[in-house]
Formats: sequence, C-alpha cells, structure tokens
Amino acid sequence: MKPLVLFVDDDRVILKILSEGLKDHDIDVITTDNPADALERLKSFTPDIIITDLKMEPMNGFEFFQHVKKINRLSVVPFFFLTAVEDPLSKKYGTSLGATEYFTKPVDLDQLAEAIFATLKK
Repeated sequence: MKPLVLFVDDDRVILKILSEGLKDHDIDVITTDNPADALERLKSFTPDIIITDLKMEPMNGFEFFQHVKKINRLSVVPFFFLTAVEDPLSKKYGTSLGATEYFTKPVDLDQLAEAIFATLKK
C-alpha cells in the first residue's frame, strides 16, 4: 500500500511540484495551502506522515504541529518541517517539539521520498 502524506504549504507552486514529484515516487499526497483547512480535513482521515511549511499565516507550521499533536489519534503521526529559511534555531525548536525531519527548500525529491519510506519502516 502506498504511503499517504498530508502536505501543507501556502505556496501553491511548491505544493504542486512536490506533490507531483512524490507521486512519481509512489507516494499518495493530499495537499492544502491552509493549516486551518488541514485541521478540518484531518477530522476525516489519518495520514502516514504530515509535511508542513513553517512560514504560513495566520497559523505557522509550529502552531499547526502543536494543534495536530493534541489530537490523540494523530499524536503518533510523524511530522516533517519544510522551510525556505535555513535557521538553526528553528530547526532546533522543531526537533525539540518532536519533528521527525526538517528540510530546507529547495528540497531534493529523492531525499524527501527516501526519508518518508525510512520513517515509515521504523
């Protein structure tokens, strides 16, 4: 069975490029450009992994992560942060929250797909 990823990013171009690239790696992707919409959608399904951008409005990726982790059935879903800014403090903070992976844009699709499959094997 293909992994199912929820990908949240307010940049629709990034959503399209990465979701199509992940589909080429045999990964199913559900996308949304809004964390609030993602929370609503998560009421009806449980993804294998959630990938989210950090810099979004009005809710950033860290806030989205904290909302998701409060939902009992989603608390064990691995989280990948994806951001355009190489910021060691943000990476450290994301890791301290419990993020599984932290990627800087532009991300290598092969590396991202590999991280998804490796995480799901754990």
